[in-house]
Amino acid sequence: MRFSGRLSPSRHVLAIASIRWLLLSRLCADLFFYSTTIVRFQQERGLNFTAMFVMESFLSASIWLADLPTSIWADRFGYRRMIILGHFCSLLGLLCFLFAHGFWWFALSNVIGGLAIACTSGCEGALLYQSLPAERRETLGGAAFTLLRLASTCGFFLGLLPSSWIGAYSPALAVALSLIPTLCSLLAAWRVQEPSTQAATADQDHHATPVRTSMLEIIKLALKTIRQQPALVSMKIFSSATFALVNAVFWYNQPYFSRAGLPVAWFGPAMALALACQFLVLFRLPWLQQRISTRILLAISCGVPGLAYILLVLAHQPLLAILLIACIVAFSVWQDPLINHQLNQRIPDQSRATTLSGLSLIGSLTATWLNPWIGLLGDQGLNITGPGLGASLLLLAALIPLLIQRNKKNDP
Repeated sequence: MRFSGRLSPSRHVLAIASIRWLLLSRLCADLFFYSTTIVRFQQERGLNFTAMFVMESFLSASIWLADLPTSIWADRFGYRRMIILGHFCSLLGLLCFLFAHGFWWFALSNVIGGLAIACTSGCEGALLYQSLPAERRETLGGAAFTLLRLASTCGFFLGLLPSSWIGAYSPALAVALSLIPTLCSLLAAWRVQEPSTQAATADQDHHATPVRTSMLEIIKLALKTIRQQPALVSMKIFSSATFALVNAVFWYNQPYFSRAGLPVAWFGPAMALALACQFLVLFRLPWLQQRISTRILLAISCGVPGLAYILLVLAHQPLLAILLIACIVAFSVWQDPLINHQLNQRIPDQSRATTLSGLSLIGSLTATWLNPWIGLLGDQGLNITGPGLGASLLLLAALIPLLIQRNKKNDP
């Protein structure tokens, strides 16, 4: 009964058909087969680590340029259309990535990929939150964003299981097969229904306004929200910096695994095990939120991966390397639903996607400057890479009390 009670909020969320299709679309979008051999694929096509992370900066710059215009359009005309466009761009970008050779073709694929992320950035979270019953958003919001993260993790997990076996045979084949779930994500997004903005109630602080707010009013409301709540900007910078540092593990896991003596064919199962650990810690998040403050949970989501990065210097055995990388992958997962819920409950419906994308612009700028440094660390050697990334995460963990202090009244 106690376990059933913990699942109850999730059942209420899953009872909404539009959310089910959105979760399926997200699962398929994150189901790809080349993550464990992406370094090998890009090295065969002429890139080094610095170039690979410069590609990430191209991705961030593309997001930075496209995020706000796409979100204004989404707030004005609907989230569903932009989500569909985003998944179409993902398909196009993956095709370009498959046939890319040399720096500029990879750059083009990342620009298109950035446009795809910009189209869905803010829109998925906004549609998810707005699809919830207005009077229950505060209680169901945490479960909804946890489910969205679980869908993403599940897709990644399913892709990892066969990925290294496919990639060991042919890295290009692993990329080509990823086109299938990408197409499925587009088809699932087509079934998503737009929530009614009329569901907003007057008793909420989320400023009920006419259904079709003008673009100028949307921009003004988004700017007003960001200006009046500077902590939103701080949270987004923190989130973007942490994501860039943690996400680097999906490039650096491969050389660390190789140094520890793990065969390429076992990279996928090793990362699938790491994702299984992520499932376990993510399932415990709603229970932990009732007992531990957001501040402490965020500190753990930075601190444990930071220590694991530093200890990778000592990982010369496959089992230890897998364990440490699993810690990085698993404990960092708490941050996304925690930050997303904190942001969404402070933003009005009528400018939700625009405000989130305005914040993402700031976050993308952070990642644009940070990614080349992460790539440069990789070219200095693995004994520099792990401690450099780990020390950065520990520094961010130390800043969390300052970040959350302004929002203490909203902390569980």
